[in-house]
Amino acid sequence: MKSPADMKVIQIELTNACPMRCANCTRFCGHHTRPFFMDFETFKKAVDSLKGFRGIVGIMGGEPTQHPEFRRFMEYYRANVGYDDSTARLIEPSADFMRHVLANGYHVDYGNRRGLWTSVTPRYYENFELIQDTFGYQLLNDHSHTSMHQTHMVTRKELGIPDDEWIKLRDRCWVQNLWSASITPKGAFFCEIAAAMDATLGGPGGWPIEPGWWMRKPQDFKEQLDWCEMCSACLPMPSRDANDETDDVSPVWAAKLQEINSPKLRKGLVNTFDPVAYQKDQHSIIQKPTPYMDDQENRMGKSRNRLVPQHVTHVAWLSANIAAEQARVFLQGRKEAGQLDAVASQTPAHAALAAEFDLPLLTGAQALSDLIAAARTPDWVLMVRDTPAPAYLHGLIDGCVFNPGVAYCSDGPGECFRFFNLRASSLQVGGDLFDIGASYPAQKRVALEESRPDDYRLSDLGMFIRRAYKRVVWLKRKLDGKPVTRGPLGEIKSNRISG
Repeated sequence: MKSPADMKVIQIELTNACPMRCANCTRFCGHHTRPFFMDFETFKKAVDSLKGFRGIVGIMGGEPTQHPEFRRFMEYYRANVGYDDSTARLIEPSADFMRHVLANGYHVDYGNRRGLWTSVTPRYYENFELIQDTFGYQLLNDHSHTSMHQTHMVTRKELGIPDDEWIKLRDRCWVQNLWSASITPKGAFFCEIAAAMDATLGGPGGWPIEPGWWMRKPQDFKEQLDWCEMCSACLPMPSRDANDETDDVSPVWAAKLQEINSPKLRKGLVNTFDPVAYQKDQHSIIQKPTPYMDDQENRMGKSRNRLVPQHVTHVAWLSANIAAEQARVFLQGRKEAGQLDAVASQTPAHAALAAEFDLPLLTGAQALSDLIAAARTPDWVLMVRDTPAPAYLHGLIDGCVFNPGVAYCSDGPGECFRFFNLRASSLQVGGDLFDIGASYPAQKRVALEESRPDDYRLSDLGMFIRRAYKRVVWLKRKLDGKPVTRGPLGEIKSNRISG
């Protein structure tokens, strides 16, 4: 076993609410009659208690973005954990967002100490900019593809495993050695599964959430080790696809689930495991961090469709130079294409044209606020000046993930457009619609120079360069005397099973 001080991650569990009902979930989602939602004061204590820990402070659930105060929590977290890492943000569009994430993802020991575990729900889309600005490490899994989950709800005594054999297996458990300790509203725990069991079964709670709790050694775990007696993570056990939604449990666990009136049990999503029929030689002991999926690029499937622009408000931007008849033809073409929701102009004569097409006119200093009020959904805006958007742009919008916090533009020959999102943090204090880029910091203004989605797909070489650059950033911070994660030492120490 490991001290939490030697782990690569310690999790803060914001909630055990989750829209998924995965089979054999380590968080036991679906068994709670009422999920918990951590309160802000407990979250602050959890964050503050981990000062000095050099691994990643993870944000996990359930589905953490489901927490109603996710943004408020992340603002405190961002101010008190790690540092902003511009190398991890999505700035340019991405035709393969999972590759972008993976280029950052397996660098726990070189990251910015911030990590997010999520199934990529619609709430992820709503908080996309904040997530990109905050987390250097993201572990995404929407379970669209086969993801084999081992059962954890079998007790070793039901399998007849003697104490001497059990202790050796327990102390080499892959979850406790390769993953994380955890904090829930009920306290701090040496193991994330122990924390989840305590929350599910109404246990006594964990250690007080106080500075340095994570420096405890295995000999200090004491009564928390009782949860290991309820867990089969360290044993060779059967697995099933997460999408089956059915949990495999032993008779002891079936009785426990009956006691807590488990919703999954009531729905028939529990299969009682027969300890007598157990044959350990047909299964293997897990000894790697991600045993449930071989191809990590399969972590995202259908959820990608949630991240591409969902709603676009189309604005025809008329300059002072466009002739009246040309403007009328331009507006008529946009209307026939179904791409006309408002007219933007600083020329008084264009008010009549907007009225002719029964459209709101966005003009003057209040143009941006009027656009926000007129938009059916506070999402993306495509503003094109005097000419239709180039055909390639619609291909990019359909085929790429864009960061809602970034303003995308082009002022190329025969084309002028602005593509931005009304939820961008840069626009929350207002701005000039006719010079929208001025509201954004330089790193969040992007000129679109490529025309094909494949031009925005990270290549193998690009991934290698990104990973190498993260190590360069880590080394520079270390040489400058700034706080860093453990680097090569952590890569060796925290990625192996002790004993």
